[in-house]
Amino acid sequence: MLDKTVEQKMKEILYWFGNSTHWTKANYTLLLLQMCNPKLLLTAANVIRVLFLREQNSISGLNQDITDVCFYPEKDDSSKSATSQVYWTAKTQHTSLPLSKAPENEHLLGAASNPEEPWRNSLQCISEMNRLFSEKGGITKPGYDPCSLLVDLDDIRDLSAGFSKYRDFIRYLPIHLSKYILGMLDRHTLNKCASVSQHWAAMAQQVKTDLSAHAFIQNQIIFMQGSYTRGIDPNYANKVSIPVPKMVDDGKRMRVKHPKWKLRTKNEYNLWTAYQNQETQQVLMEERNVFCGTYNVRILSDTWDQKRVIHYSGGDLIAVSSNRKIHLLDIIQVKVIPVEFRGHAGSVRALFLCEEENFLLSGSYDLSIRYWDLKSGACTRIFSGHQGTITCMDLCKDRLVSGGRDCQVKVWDVDTGKCLKTFRHKDPILATRINDTYIVSSCERGVVKVWHIVMAQLVKTLNGHEGAVKCLFFDQWHLLSGSTDGLVMAWSMVEKYERCLMAFKHPKEVLHVSLVFLRVISACADGKIRIYNFLNGNCMKVIKANGRGDPVLSFFIQGNRMVVNTESNVLMFQFEHIKWQYAMEKTKQKKNKEKEEEKEENSLMEILSKSNMQVHSPRESVSSKQTVIQELLPSKPPKSRVLLKPAKFSSGKERKYQQVQ
Repeated sequence: MLDKTVEQKMKEILYWFGNSTHWTKANYTLLLLQMCNPKLLLTAANVIRVLFLREQNSISGLNQDITDVCFYPEKDDSSKSATSQVYWTAKTQHTSLPLSKAPENEHLLGAASNPEEPWRNSLQCISEMNRLFSEKGGITKPGYDPCSLLVDLDDIRDLSAGFSKYRDFIRYLPIHLSKYILGMLDRHTLNKCASVSQHWAAMAQQVKTDLSAHAFIQNQIIFMQGSYTRGIDPNYANKVSIPVPKMVDDGKRMRVKHPKWKLRTKNEYNLWTAYQNQETQQVLMEERNVFCGTYNVRILSDTWDQKRVIHYSGGDLIAVSSNRKIHLLDIIQVKVIPVEFRGHAGSVRALFLCEEENFLLSGSYDLSIRYWDLKSGACTRIFSGHQGTITCMDLCKDRLVSGGRDCQVKVWDVDTGKCLKTFRHKDPILATRINDTYIVSSCERGVVKVWHIVMAQLVKTLNGHEGAVKCLFFDQWHLLSGSTDGLVMAWSMVEKYERCLMAFKHPKEVLHVSLVFLRVISACADGKIRIYNFLNGNCMKVIKANGRGDPVLSFFIQGNRMVVNTESNVLMFQFEHIKWQYAMEKTKQKKNKEKEEEKEENSLMEILSKSNMQVHSPRESVSSKQTVIQELLPSKPPKSRVLLKPAKFSSGKERKYQQVQ
């Protein structure tokens, strides 16, 4: 009874499928294929391919009564083959499914003519369909073998054998998919692919050509981008008075009552409005439109490495680590220095290069920090004490600060290798910075802490980020923190002032940040470097590191040079040399120029008025005035000119001359 019900349901489904549109059939077939396991899909693909290759010409000769092509599974088959046994047949308009059992003495033709009586098994189905096809007048052609339309189990098992999975699938894919797959390989592997077959060689050659053209286009885009300033004055500089919090003797900030400022628009919010209701003092600082001019780009390394770590502190060398190896890269000659630094048992996660002092520091997954000699590549000192992976380092004079996944921030003496102080978070440390007085550290929870080095105590805790804080920067007055929440937050470094001053929004997580001459420079996971005005929060320039949009992992600034590390390459942006023009000097120069122009105009008017008062004949007067005017015209700016228009005197023959601007 159950078989009858299932058979009826399947008949209804097949009837619905046969009357559906091609779009519905395609979607339904895709859903069925998604439910199959890989082996069954491989079998179906092999069978379909063989059938189409065999019958692509003869299938059009079938009788119109044969409407569909179906796959019929054998119900009672108990074969232990790795793949399902599938039989292919051409289905007539009245076909019963081989699910219910029929009497053995019943003729199959009667069952075929009567939809209520099912076929007994698929083998009889195949033999009966062979006989039916041989009786059709439309296909009884000389040399036509109707049995070739069917595939037996031996063929299917051969198609599903082990050698099937080693077939050349690249040849059967569309060209754009084949090129996309081969484009993921490096050049060395791509060269090996050329020896597989002629088809692979042609595809590999096309991929190489496409990659070369893509690289050329990206270089041209970067070059054009570097020569475009987007209306920003790259020479602008100014000295401005910046408010900073005023503290009382006990270190607490002093509140004053001022009327609240109602901001009409978002653009009205700036650094001055951030200090409302707070007593401040003015500090003179210098602002410049740094890195807003034109630049050239040099590719130092074109190797894709998601875990690459670099450090650059000025000079001609860059420290680069890939897994456990560390090497130096000469940015002038663009070549690798033959000295290698080996010794870490785990991948390197942090670097600090001090080219002037001839040493290199590296922090690793093996919980150690190593001190290397740049010339010999020898490890001369090991800093041990962390109980988790070293994630960040910073150096100030002879003091090294390091942070790890053990939630500890340690201060070391570089000369002796001893740990001087230890500060703790509740979560793994992701970034840390140090100067002569303070240490700033951040963790995965998004908490930023400021520590006093000498007093060895916590100064303040800054909360505001909703994601992990991955980068920090601070100077004497301000602190910047970049997080996975896409925000760069600006804070004050003055004592215990804990209020956020500004926030700079990004589309993705921020991976590196810096503050140079009141300009916030940030690296984002969207592959772009942005320059913001720290005073009002406006984005002044966006630099696209590469055309692929790979995340910018870090950047290092030295003078008018910026070294950028992305997942796909290492770049050096060389900006043009700028002669800064300060706003006050521009104002003075403009006023002096206006005064000189006004003085020249006054002197010209005096000369003209005196010449009009002299008594001469009309002809002499004209010649003398023209001579004076011609002498004065070369020193006069081109914007004003003198035109002589004749006007009748009372006598009717005399002329007078007017100055027209």
